Amino acid sequence: MKDKKIKYFVVSLPRTGTSTICKMSEIVGKKWSHAPVSRYENLIKNSSKNFFSDTPIFNPNVIREIISYEDIDSKFIFIDRDFNQVYNSWVNCGLYRNYSMMYNKSINDINMSNSQKFDFKNYNESFLNKRLNEKTYKKVFETHKSTVINLVKDNNKDLLIYRLNEGWDKFCDFLEVSIPDKEIPWLNKGKMFDKI
Repeated sequence: MKDKKIKYFVVSLPRTGTSTICKMSEIVGKKWSHAPVSRYENLIKNSSKNFFSDTPIFNPNVIREIISYEDIDSKFIFIDRDFNQVYNSWVNCGLYRNYSMMYNKSINDINMSNSQKFDFKNYNESFLNKRLNEKTYKKVFETHKSTVINLVKDNNKDLLIYRLNEGWDKFCDFLEVSIPDKEIPWLNKGKMFDKI
């Protein structure tokens, strides 16, 4: 039996630093895919990419699917960021507005594009079908965090719980790579995702 391919999956929600950590992975020699959306299964199984984050990787159902892949040694990273900062980032970059629009279309049975349907499905499953707003966000955020962390731990998979301000050491140790002589690149601050 051939060796399993090691691949890394960032299971925290969007706006936690997923763009930054992808760039970090590139600096240490990984090939990343940020928001692989509906092509995720093909990219994970059939491409040379080995570092994945954002939609739909944070969805607990997708994490279960990834864990079931027998030919991949999956390792997981959760970026631990203060929920108020994440919520404010969702609002400031326009992702919250986009999510709310999709939610309203869903409850009013208004057609969405295929990409909107895919995004909304992953958000909704991750949020346990609860509408995300200022009142519910803390609960939704904390429930998602405990769900994905427990899911990874319960399946005896390697997990790094990481804060971006912890620097390179912990990240590089988990990826088993040398620490680069570069600053951590802070990407996507206050910006909306290019794909939206």
